[in-house]
Amino acid sequence: MPDISRRRLLQGAGTAAAAAFAAEFLPSNVRKALAAGPSQGGSIRDIKHVVILMQENRSFDHYFGTLPNVRGFSDPNALTLSSGQKVWYQPDTSNPDGYLLPWHIDTTVTSGQAQPSTSHAWNVQHESWDGGLMDGFVSSHIAANGVTDGQYTMSYLDRNDIPFHYALAENFTICDGYHCSLLGPTWPNRLYLMSAWIDPAGVQGGPIVSNEHTTPYGWKSYPEALTEAGVSWKVYQEVDNYGCNVLEYFNSFQTAPVSSPLYQNGLRSYQDGQFEWDALHDRLPMVSWLIPTSYQSEHPDYTPAAGADFVASKINAIAANPDVWNSTVFILNYDENDGLFDHVAPPTAPAGTPGEYLTDLSSNSDGLAGPIGGGFRVPCLIISPWTMGGWIASETFDHTSTLQFLEQLTGVTIPNITPWRRQTFGNMSSAFGGFSRGYGWPRLPDTKAALAKAVYEVNNLPAPVVPTEDQVLPVQTAGRYPRPRPAQ
Repeated sequence: MPDISRRRLLQGAGTAAAAAFAAEFLPSNVRKALAAGPSQGGSIRDIKHVVILMQENRSFDHYFGTLPNVRGFSDPNALTLSSGQKVWYQPDTSNPDGYLLPWHIDTTVTSGQAQPSTSHAWNVQHESWDGGLMDGFVSSHIAANGVTDGQYTMSYLDRNDIPFHYALAENFTICDGYHCSLLGPTWPNRLYLMSAWIDPAGVQGGPIVSNEHTTPYGWKSYPEALTEAGVSWKVYQEVDNYGCNVLEYFNSFQTAPVSSPLYQNGLRSYQDGQFEWDALHDRLPMVSWLIPTSYQSEHPDYTPAAGADFVASKINAIAANPDVWNSTVFILNYDENDGLFDHVAPPTAPAGTPGEYLTDLSSNSDGLAGPIGGGFRVPCLIISPWTMGGWIASETFDHTSTLQFLEQLTGVTIPNITPWRRQTFGNMSSAFGGFSRGYGWPRLPDTKAALAKAVYEVNNLPAPVVPTEDQVLPVQTAGRYPRPRPAQ
């Protein structure tokens, strides 16, 4: 199908579904999709499309620490630091209290929608983790960013700041045990999403532990495996892909002819609206990867409101066609935590575990060593007919879990997932509740008004102020949703 702009889409569709989409008010199409109520039974074979959108740089606690019932700020099992205080009391010698608690960025009175980014380099992430002691978040980030920006590691948002994200969590399924794959930055984590590998031994262009590379990658990506098996897939991206399409750095894609499936499905750029056109006309492949533009990526200091509007447009496009909605799983996850605090210590492999430690200290690794991951928790939401109803999936997942889920669906395996990862991180099937269809009345707010409000706040309100006294430990709000799934 030729590239098509959003304007052309809306002018040419001429259907009730297109009219609903043109209104750009998400609840309308999702309400239609859910109006039929629940149906019994079902299996993974009912899924025809998986859409994966990996956004940028937010931790689980930063977004959902106050969400009811998840493993958040009221976690009774939170670990204790060597100081004898709970993990929330991160040591901070620049603070009069000697520690810094998670602190709320109130975006209604500050420009906090555009908070600064904190360092998320390999060394800083490992120093935050501190061998599992989890006591280095503030100290490592102050050393890397300075006092003011470094203290943003302990910031968090709540329902009033990100209402759309909370609405998704309370109407569909949120994973509160989902970790990024690597204690490090964007590219390595996105490589785990697309290939489950960073080449730690340095034999095929790696090890990749930063957002830089000197040699094209030589290992096989999952899209290549899908191509060989005849399974349809596509990367939807615009010219501004924020450098987030890591397929661009693989030798197989760099040398692929323009007419080849690898180039056509993996490297092409589209105008805004192509995914919406394909969804409306039931032209989606079995697997779609969406790449946001920089502005829509949610990477600090880009706003969560712009990301919410982007996510809403994609979900609404799927819901505009009932046949597509009834056969599609939409996975929204985040590549890494941007250095933002999360209180749950990630699982890491025992020393010497094959494929899970840096074993080659080449120029690509800058002399760094240690466990690769898992990394800190990041948000993951699953939107589909099988995950609606306001559920929590608490099994331990990471980015390779999405590949394991695709393996179940397509039958196409990826050899790069290490045995330790397969044993440690689940395949996401537990998040689907036996593949029965739930129903509910979605309370999904309009994202256009929220985006306009955020733009005003960023341009007109003062910057947030880091607390220096009278700190208060945050707690989770009470609520019925989301709630744990009953045992199957």
